[in-house]
Amino acid sequence: MLGSRFWCSHKFAEGDDHLSHSHTHQNKMCEWVEESDSDGNCLKTKKYNGKYYASIVPGNVSDHLERLQTMEVRDDDTFVLSYPKSGTHWVFTIASMLRTGQSKYMGSPYFLDYNEVDYLDKLPSPRVFGSHLTFDELPRQVREGKGKVLMITRNPKDVAVSYHLFMTKLNAPDYKGSWEGFLKFYTEGRMLYGSWFEAFFDWENTKAKYKGDNVLYLMYEDMKQNLLVNVIKMAAFLGETRDNLFLEEVTERCTFQTMFKTVMSEIKPSDQDYIHQMSDNKKLPIYRKGEVGDWKNHFTVAQNEFFDRIYEEKMKDTKCTFRFE
Repeated sequence: MLGSRFWCSHKFAEGDDHLSHSHTHQNKMCEWVEESDSDGNCLKTKKYNGKYYASIVPGNVSDHLERLQTMEVRDDDTFVLSYPKSGTHWVFTIASMLRTGQSKYMGSPYFLDYNEVDYLDKLPSPRVFGSHLTFDELPRQVREGKGKVLMITRNPKDVAVSYHLFMTKLNAPDYKGSWEGFLKFYTEGRMLYGSWFEAFFDWENTKAKYKGDNVLYLMYEDMKQNLLVNVIKMAAFLGETRDNLFLEEVTERCTFQTMFKTVMSEIKPSDQDYIHQMSDNKKLPIYRKGEVGDWKNHFTVAQNEFFDRIYEEKMKDTKCTFRFE
């Protein structure tokens, strides 16, 4: 299998076209499912153990997750984890520069979710992986303290907007539909990788119970506010001794303004070909505005009130607060 470096989807096989929201067929331990509504919004993907996974996850999901558990982890491996559209590629780029000592754009991470372990095993060090999996789905050796984990979270309103726009830019995405329909699916957890709230509380639980020192928690909004402070924090966490000039250079290279301008000119031609296959506008649909508060340009007043009611109920017992502007 070729390496899936980008978060993407693929077309369904011809035999899958007949699926409907009331019909699934068993594929060993996972199901191909279709969630749809009367307005034409539709999610087609793999469901395993009650959770929706991207259709590009190899095989029946179960075997792949089981194989990941026994994956051999190296001391200098880095795992960048997040719910989709929360800054995975951004943190990956920073971590790659810190690990290699080179301030050049490195493309996109090889995702644990979408690549066979045999393929990942052959990648040269230092390996910087991306993933939208939860902590308990990571290789056992990571959960025993080997390697480094960078976990980034982002406020759920900006995530929702970015997620919908990203999905609509892909060729044959797992989800097709309107913003209104997407928001409904998103708040109900009928979206790839499930509910933002479930993912958030999974990491809250990990933060409370996991005693290892190989996880660094980052917040997207904090990075936007002061990127240099967070670059310095990441370098120290990764055990990479870099001088101030290099850290400042990484910071400058990793602002959204700079990355948006230089990404297409610096990535490998082979990756550009892949972009052309997956994106309707022939551009990498990873980096968009990167702004905090862009949700205001998309949520209606009614949608915002609807979401706030859900947010307040779900988050009433947590001490964590997000900045929404």
